[in-house]
Amino acid sequence: MRNTKKPADCKISGFFLLLFFTLSNNSFAQHPSPFSTRNESPFSLIYGLPLASPAKLLENNQSRWISSFNISNTINSQTSNSENLFIDIETWHVNFLYDTNLKENWMLRVQLPYIVHSGGFLDSPIDSYHQALGLPENIRPDFPHEQINIDYNLNNQNQVNINSRQNALGDISFQLAWQAHLTNRSALSYWLSIKLPTGNEDKLTGSGATDVASWASMSYRLTDTRWLYGQGGLLYMGDSDVFTDIHKNWAGFANAGIKFQLWNEIELKAQLDVHSALYDSKLDFLNQVIQLTFGGSYTINSKQKLDFAIAEDIKEGSSPDVNFNISWWIYL
Repeated sequence: MRNTKKPADCKISGFFLLLFFTLSNNSFAQHPSPFSTRNESPFSLIYGLPLASPAKLLENNQSRWISSFNISNTINSQTSNSENLFIDIETWHVNFLYDTNLKENWMLRVQLPYIVHSGGFLDSPIDSYHQALGLPENIRPDFPHEQINIDYNLNNQNQVNINSRQNALGDISFQLAWQAHLTNRSALSYWLSIKLPTGNEDKLTGSGATDVASWASMSYRLTDTRWLYGQGGLLYMGDSDVFTDIHKNWAGFANAGIKFQLWNEIELKAQLDVHSALYDSKLDFLNQVIQLTFGGSYTINSKQKLDFAIAEDIKEGSSPDVNFNISWWIYL
């Protein structure tokens, strides 16, 4: 039988075949990398709560740098029978992470944080952002922009009072990871972290104690373009020099996310992060946290990738009002 398909039809069919193979190539089998975020509250950053971690570790003789920049902004006033908290702050949290393969199935991560607490510049844009999306503004409209104030009282005794810019090195951590399982469809790794007291507790850039955390990270491919990922673990916090009367020694943490691969270079992700209370307090801002992070990644080339994300507090008043994250991944 003679082929009656017109040249234009052939071109159209060829285009869709090319599109199909493009959307089905191996780049979609890439295991997801979570957003490099966590609860960015000044009262949380001082502890060794780990960033969300990838389930797939580096391959043999591979290493990478990750530069992650978080800007969080919050204003909150809370009171209980024995506690009073007012916080109006913008925090810049820069993480420099170096990952290297030690030997088959083992990876070492070194995490160097730098923390700045200030009045910032995002108060006005965040007001506009909340208004545009119809999000709750809490007490924001009642206070002037770009001020810094952290004041916490327990049983009428002042515990923390900061009203000027603070910046210093945070608590350095070392993390060891083991690849327990890896296929094209799923991955599982186990992590162990130790956080050292290199920060400054008076500036709220460290806790003055050593923390240890252990967790498992997993990822699972649903389809060629959709992945699930998550982690869960326990954190032991040494006896802190901050909030010594109410700080806890143990906390649990977890996250779960989904990745959609729209194109070879572009992916969208949504990530839910939770952790139990770090303090024995009735105040929401010092209690358990639920936050949602959403955004995307852009693959620049085979060696570099950029993440862009926004985190919002799902449990209102328990974490910063908003957090913006930019992370730059460089594979060596």
